[in-house]
Amino acid sequence: SFVTAQEPTSPASLAIAGANNFAQYCVACHGKDAKGTGTLAATLKPKPADLTILAKSNGGAFPRDMVFQVIDGRKKVKGHGGGDMPQWGETFLASAGSDNADAVKRRIDSLVEYLATMQGK
Repeated sequence: SFVTAQEPTSPASLAIAGANNFAQYCVACHGKDAKGTGTLAATLKPKPADLTILAKSNGGAFPRDMVFQVIDGRKKVKGHGGGDMPQWGETFLASAGSDNADAVKRRIDSLVEYLATMQGK
């Protein structure tokens, strides 16, 4: 099967890209195990979230849209994010070197896909 513009990659390859993005951007606070145990966690209030229980905390369904919006940070999600977590959407947009919304969406999608694989671990 060929890859379409609407679906640039498979969930598995997105998750691999997400693991790399997670290691680069998220580990310092959330830890390698995504449980909120990163090297900076002790210095942060509130503590970074345990990202392995997002599905459990949402009645067993992984809340993809909410996770995307919290990572992006440009649209506030009631009860989530606040000013505590960086607005990665802005950071990724700046690092893309242009107003490349598709590149930003793909990067955040990769993190969402990776976190989906981390549920219950």
